[in-house]
This record gives sequence, structure tokens and C-alpha cells, in this order.
Amino acid sequence: FVDDEVGRILSALDELGLRESTLVVFSSDHGEMLGDHGLLLKGPMMYEGAVRVPLLMRWPGVLPRGARRAELVSLVDLCATFMDAAGLPDLPASQGASLLPLARGEPGGRGYALCEYRNSGHPYDPPVHVTMLRRGRHRLVVHHGDPATGRARTGELYNLRADPQERRNLWGEAGALALRT
Repeated sequence: FVDDEVGRILSALDELGLRESTLVVFSSDHGEMLGDHGLLLKGPMMYEGAVRVPLLMRWPGVLPRGARRAELVSLVDLCATFMDAAGLPDLPASQGASLLPLARGEPGGRGYALCEYRNSGHPYDPPVHVTMLRRGRHRLVVHHGDPATGRARTGELYNLRADPQERRNLWGEAGALALRT
């Protein structure tokens, strides 16, 4: 269904003669666990399946066709990207950076991805507050405790190169403290 609907949008741009002057971006706000780690849906879980989302960009004549980039980016970069595409200055206090240079093949990217869950959607009792930082080969997840919630302050740490399925939590292992700070 999504493929068909995106196809309709792209066909309409062609019919209106707007193909070359329109940046098209397709993304999602979150992934779904779909049984990974024995979990379904989404929520305060920061595994790859939940936080890695599609980000496709098309702008004929401006962006190379079929190019793929491995750098980490964030959805917070989309506003700056749209402003850049429109030839407008970035918004004041914007935390994003335009993805257009990276999409054109220039070096860049932020080098990290940050995700947060602040007891949204279906509230938990006690509340759940989680922050995830992905940088290089590691994913660090902090489950916040006091004063944000009555839950214990714990976490998760994964080496995604050695453990791409995120099965071995290194949080409490010797040497992990240096990576957590």
C-alpha cells in the first residue's frame, strides 16, 4: 500500500512537471520490533529494529540516483534539510544539520544518533525515561532513575560489530564504565 501511494505522489510530480524541482523525502518516526528480542510493537526499547528507520531522498539533477550512505543521521536533521533545499537560512536554535551535502556524496554526518523515550504513548507506572546514544560500533542505553522516575537507574551497552543481534549487554562488565562515561 505504501509503495502504491508513494508511486502516486511521484507520478503526480511527473504529471505536473515538478520532478526536478521537488525534494522528496520518505521516512518513518520509529521502527517496530516485529518479534525481535521477543517483543512486538514499539516503546521504550532502543534496539536496532525500533530506532533504525528508513530515510530515502530523491531530487533528480541535485542528488545522485541510487547512492547509499552509511553515516548516522537523525530525523531532527530534516527541518534543516528542507530549509536548505528551499534556499532559506536554518531556523534559530535548530539542532539539526542539512543532509543535502551528505546526500550529494560530500563527507559529513553527525557521527552519532540520539533517541529519547519520555513515558509517551502508553504511560507506564512507574514512568519510563530512556536515552539512547549510538556512536561508532556501540549503542548505549540509559534507563533513568531518580528524580525522573522511581525505577532503578540501569542501562544497556552493545558492541554492534561483535554482537549485531544485541544479545550481550555489556553494561555491567569490567571495562564498560569507560564506555559509559
